[in-house]
Formats: sequence, C-alpha cells, structure tokens
Amino acid sequence: MHLSNKYIFNLVGSLLFILLSITSAWSQDFKSIDTLCTNCDRELALRLESTSFFQNNEYINDFTKGFTGIGFYAKPTLEYYFTNSTKVNGGVYLLKYSGVDNFTQTLPIFTVQQRLTKNIDLVFGSLYSTLNHGIEEPLFRYDNYYLDNVEYGLQFLYHSESVTSDLWINWDKFIFTGDPIQEEFEIGSVSEFQLWSTEKLQFNIPIQALIYHKGGQIDSSPNPAIYLLNEMTGIKLTYQVSESRNVGFEPLFFWYQGTGLPETGPNAELFDRGNALYLKATYDTKHFSSMLGYWRSNTFIAPFGEHLFSSISDFDETFSDESRQLITGKFSIEKTISESIKLVLRTNAYYDYENNDFAYNYGLYFVINEAFFIGKIKTKEEKIASRDRN
Repeated sequence: MHLSNKYIFNLVGSLLFILLSITSAWSQDFKSIDTLCTNCDRELALRLESTSFFQNNEYINDFTKGFTGIGFYAKPTLEYYFTNSTKVNGGVYLLKYSGVDNFTQTLPIFTVQQRLTKNIDLVFGSLYSTLNHGIEEPLFRYDNYYLDNVEYGLQFLYHSESVTSDLWINWDKFIFTGDPIQEEFEIGSVSEFQLWSTEKLQFNIPIQALIYHKGGQIDSSPNPAIYLLNEMTGIKLTYQVSESRNVGFEPLFFWYQGTGLPETGPNAELFDRGNALYLKATYDTKHFSSMLGYWRSNTFIAPFGEHLFSSISDFDETFSDESRQLITGKFSIEKTISESIKLVLRTNAYYDYENNDFAYNYGLYFVINEAFFIGKIKTKEEKIASRDRN
C-alpha cells in the first residue's frame, strides 16, 4: 500500500530539516582503504572496524521488495607491520541483526597488503570491499555494504596525482573436482583519470567495469558457463563555488552484455544486452551532499546493482520491463565525532516515471575505524643483541 503524498512530503521535509541542522564534515562514502604507514616497522596494533546500522527501504513495486535492517558488524583484527611496506591483518568478521539471536555471519579475516611501488599496493585475502571500490549505484547496490561486506581474493590499488585505480577479483564460490555447484567470481575495475584541473574546475573521466562469471571446468553441474559484463564511462565536471561549496555535472553511459544465459529456469535472463544513460547534478557543502539524477535505460541488467535501475525483477522471474525512466534524489550528511568515529545520515528517493511509482529509503550509520597501538615487536636477533649488551 502506497503512502500518501502528504505523508511523503512531511517525511522528506523532516529529514531535510535534520540534515540542515547538524554541524558536520561531509564525506561522500564509507571508504576505509588504509595507506601504509611509513614509520610503523614491526609495530603491532589492535584495529577495530565497526558499523552499527539502521536502514529502511520503502519499496513496493514489481522490481524489488522493501527491507528493514537493524544491527551491526564488527571486524576486530590484529595489525602488524613486518616492514614499512608490508602489513598483515588477522581477525574475525561478525554480522549481527537485531531480532536474531545468533550472528548471521562469522568469517575469518586475513589480509596481506604489500607496497610494490610508490603508487601501487597489492592486497591478498580479505579485500578493501564494497563501497571502497567507488562503483556507481546502478552497478553496485549500496546495501551490499552491510548485507555482504566481506570480499576475498586479490586486489591492486593505484594512486597518483592524476589517476586512481582499483582492480580486483572477488572469489565467491570455490569448487573441488566433481562438485555439483559451479564456481562464482567477480572481476572489477574502477579508475578515474584527471584530464584537466584548475583552482576552480576539475574535468575527470571515470571508467568502470564488472564481470560476473558462473561456471567452471571441474564441476559436475550440467549448466553452461555464464558471463555478465557491465561497463560505465562518462564525464565528471566539478566546479568549486567557494571553499566549502562544490557543484558538479556527470553524464554517465552504461552498457550490459550477457553470454551463456539459459532461456528458462530460475537463472534465465530475458535480455542479453542493454544500455543506459544517467545524468547527475550534484551540490556539496561542508554540511551535506545532494544529487538530482535522471536515469533512462533499455534492457539493462546489473547483477550487483540497485534493483530499482534494472529491467528485470529480483524476485519474479516472469516480470520484466524493457524501458526504464527514473528521477532520483539523494541527500547525505556526516557528523564527524572524532578522527576515527562518524555518524552518517542518508536518504534516497526514486520516482519511476513510466510506472508512476515512488520509492525511497533512509538510513543511519555509526562508523568506527580505530587502531590501538600495542607495542613495537623486537625480532629474535634484536632480543639476542639486547641481551648480550646487558
């Protein structure tokens, strides 16, 4: 049952009032990528990454269903620097929903991060995942941040004055010879190139790609191998109005292509290729960030994207709609409590122009990412030398 327009307007107005009433420092995302410390040789620390969340998705349409999640995830790890360019984290990931007695996920965490060159880091094991990649929402659903946070595989991070890049492989399902299930993994690439920059204006080119593979050569499954490819590129123009205000315009182009798709069954896809245009206008201040967008697509599918942008339903395999038009609006604000603690409030709205459907969500997040220094660990040789001196 849809809410009345009066109720919706009151809700949005209340949220905007809260947004404008909080004094904060604005950040666009939940990135937790850690730059290796240059003077942390053989240092041991306890790192705590944690997010307490309340997320409510009010979706009542044929493409996806609403969802309310309240809970937290915690990722305590021991962090040790073998050298200034080699770091290891080991610990556990715990996901707990309110109303559920046990943990929904309990996963081991082990990460090796190695600086290969001045600009390139290699990450093995548990990756800098989900929103750290900076993928556009039509390709990667925001809710994956707390629904499916852990990614395991291999990652290359590149950063320079004019280029940032993230290349990774996330191995979802490993198989042994004769297993009845197929292996599953994703390969992702997110890069942004700064072509031109002045004191006030920046002109960047983003390029993103996600490949989903389901198949394998050693399993006993009769199903064919499936490949789904999503790509995005466009232009990002940002103009600095003042020290604390920026405006931006982003015309973005998306493509989709699938191969090996079955014609019937639970994994059947009706479309093997598609495209989309997403026009975004942004306005950011010291206190909040906002975006107004227009989405137009034709037979577009993204397996990890927000379902509201898709041409197929995520719960009804008989339903599809080739052409989609959405008007989107987003507001987000961050209250910086300390260097390692922040409180984030966000709300998104989606109006389906062709189906006259209004969907919205809002969420509150309390994010902690702190390292507690334990001590500097001596090597065996250093201990012997110190003992001999004494």
